[in-house]
Amino acid sequence: MEISAKRTKTGEYHVDIGYVTFELSKEAVTSLSQVISKRLSQGSDIEQQAIQRKLKIYRELANKLINAEDQIIQQIALRMLPEQLVTLARLAGGEGLFQKIVKNLSRQNRNQFQDDYQALDKISEYQACVNMEKVVPLIREVAQRRIGTE
Repeated sequence: MEISAKRTKTGEYHVDIGYVTFELSKEAVTSLSQVISKRLSQGSDIEQQAIQRKLKIYRELANKLINAEDQIIQQIALRMLPEQLVTLARLAGGEGLFQKIVKNLSRQNRNQFQDDYQALDKISEYQACVNMEKVVPLIREVAQRRIGTE
């Protein structure tokens, strides 16, 4: 649906919503704008709460990986994109997961990971969630394969 607004020569506003046109005063347009802004901010509050819940779960997962076997870390680290691996390391509390990842990479990959870790120091919460949504299935697959071989 297309929405457009324009001001007439008399000072009133014409708001066209699809096939319907409204003539509104300046006060009505101001009130409408406030209502829309309020509704949009409510949606973003709900979205922010959802992101915070997801990040809490992802932090718990990252912290559990500190105690994972080295072979699992090796397998997932080699299949992740650099941004995903850095996000995972940054979500874990402290340096434990970072050190475990470094320990389980080849010298060349280790140096690249350390460079990426330094370069990617500002990952937004939203981007962290996007990265982790792609990482979780990978971790699940590697863990299930590991359990199946025992």
